[in-house]
Amino acid sequence: MLPKFFSLIHSVKNTPYGSLICTGVIVLIVTTLLPTKDVASSASIMFLFLFFMVNLCVIKIRRSMFDELTYGFLMPLFPLFPILAIICQAVLAVWLVHMSLIAWIVAPIWIFAGLSIYLVYSKSRAITTEDEIQILEEQKHHEETVDDKYPIMVAVANPANATQLIQSTYRLCGAKNAQVELIHMVPVPDQVSLRDAEKYTQPGKEGLFEVMLSLSMHFPISTTIRYCRNVARGIVSAIREKKTKMLVLGWHGVKHHDIFSIGSKIDPIIEQSPCNVVVLKDCGGNKEFKSALVPIAGGPNGAFALEIASILTNPDGGTVTAFTVDSGRGTFDLDTFVDENVRKLGIPRHHFKTKTIKSNSAVKAILTEAMKYDLVVLGTTQKPLLLQIGRMSLPEKIACRTSKPVVMVKSNIGVRSWIRKWI
Repeated sequence: MLPKFFSLIHSVKNTPYGSLICTGVIVLIVTTLLPTKDVASSASIMFLFLFFMVNLCVIKIRRSMFDELTYGFLMPLFPLFPILAIICQAVLAVWLVHMSLIAWIVAPIWIFAGLSIYLVYSKSRAITTEDEIQILEEQKHHEETVDDKYPIMVAVANPANATQLIQSTYRLCGAKNAQVELIHMVPVPDQVSLRDAEKYTQPGKEGLFEVMLSLSMHFPISTTIRYCRNVARGIVSAIREKKTKMLVLGWHGVKHHDIFSIGSKIDPIIEQSPCNVVVLKDCGGNKEFKSALVPIAGGPNGAFALEIASILTNPDGGTVTAFTVDSGRGTFDLDTFVDENVRKLGIPRHHFKTKTIKSNSAVKAILTEAMKYDLVVLGTTQKPLLLQIGRMSLPEKIACRTSKPVVMVKSNIGVRSWIRKWI
């Protein structure tokens, strides 16, 4: 990632003399031009910045590559200690202003110079490894301009998964005037070389073709087939690259537990996706939803759940029931909540009903009520990550236990969403 001069090794002494020469020149210049106190303060800021980045990377790697790595030691109370370290390093760096103002001028310039070298020279020369995301095939199947369209990404695993997505995706795309990006992440086993990834693309191609047959006549469609050892990380990366505003994916409902996954295998996608997320369970076929139940507790995803329920229910006589459980722990004004959000969404109020019942168990009450409806739409939990480890959230319990078609949604609420996950 640097010019070959820096990797030159002395034939006799086996030392990297290219790097040593450059380092020596820089040290001589700095020590000649700056007082010792400023040099020491600059070095201190650089070390603080270094460990600041280390702590950020610890959090990033643990979140995005949780099941791809073998951990010899698992930090308890994660991510408490990295966050505390970041705060302490920031305080110490600010305090160094009193020691040397010059250090706070030199250090940022040095950091910016290193970042510029990486972006201009090193990034394009980085060697891709099997942990990286690779695009195997990408096609655009339309000619029209899509600048004014709402970008929706649909994750397709195989033909069976595709048929479960088509009908609901059609309704969502129609309501949003969307352009559609179909994505398939190739599931290459760990023991198989990436060179053989093409052998595993056929089921995904069949699934993409299945969806295209149903949607291409109505919406502009693009397709992409990618590889990444971790499917969640690959999808989240594609969302950022394509600037997607909504992700639609299917879920078969089988739970998968480990120390990092808080529920299902799609949890990392739901938590990390910088867009709205719609997860469909048993919504395939030619099912017609005349009534939908939307359990609401006042969380940030409630309004989005109401919107999705109104889109998926039959426009001719379909009803959406906003439902809440009064467990005696506090009152929630459901009617006011529905009135405010229906007005914002521009949806006729007569399509919505409200219902409140008293019960000591919210899960049992919702499961019992759900039997009366064709569809259940749930907002995902927004509890901090520290409180979720080892527990199933209320929406997950309902989605796993009910026999009715289920849609789980997450509304993208920007920076606030990221902060709430950790604090």
